[in-house]
Amino acid sequence: MRKAGLTFAVAMVLAGVVLLREATRLPTGWTASGPGPGFFPFWLAAGFTVSAFAVLLREWTANQGKGERFLPEGAGKRIAVVFLPMAAVVGLLHYLGVYMGGLLYLLGYSRLVGRHSWPTVLAVSVGVPLTLFFVFERWFLMPMPKGIVLEWLLYGR
Repeated sequence: MRKAGLTFAVAMVLAGVVLLREATRLPTGWTASGPGPGFFPFWLAAGFTVSAFAVLLREWTANQGKGERFLPEGAGKRIAVVFLPMAAVVGLLHYLGVYMGGLLYLLGYSRLVGRHSWPTVLAVSVGVPLTLFFVFERWFLMPMPKGIVLEWLLYGR
C-alpha cells in the first residue's frame, strides 16, 4: 500500500509541475480587460501542486503496515460506477456537449447511486448545467462544446 501511495503522490507532484509550466506559457497577470488567459490555469495548477505535495508528505510519513491491499474489497465496483459513466460522457462529448452530458451524468448518478428523490435529482441535474452555462457562456463569454444534440435543439442546425 505504501508503494502505491508514494507512486501516486509522486505522479501527482510531477503532473502539477507540468501543469504549472504549461500555465506560465500564457500571461498570468492582470491585463486591461481583466485577468490574463493563464491566470486561472496557473492558480488552479498551483493549488493542485501544493495539494500533491501535501499528499506526498502524508504518504512519506505514514506508518502503514506491509501487506495491506491498495483497494479494499468491493472498492473496484464503486470506482467503476463513477468512472465508466463519466468515460461514456467524455466519449460522447461531441454528440452531447458539456451541458447535456453533465445533465445526464448528474441525473443518472444522483438517482441510481445516490438514490435521491426526483425533485432533488431534477433540481441538481438541471441547475448545475444551467449555472455552468451562465458562468461560462454569458459572464466569461467562453463558449463550451454544446454538442450536436444541443446545437440542433437550440438552433435547428
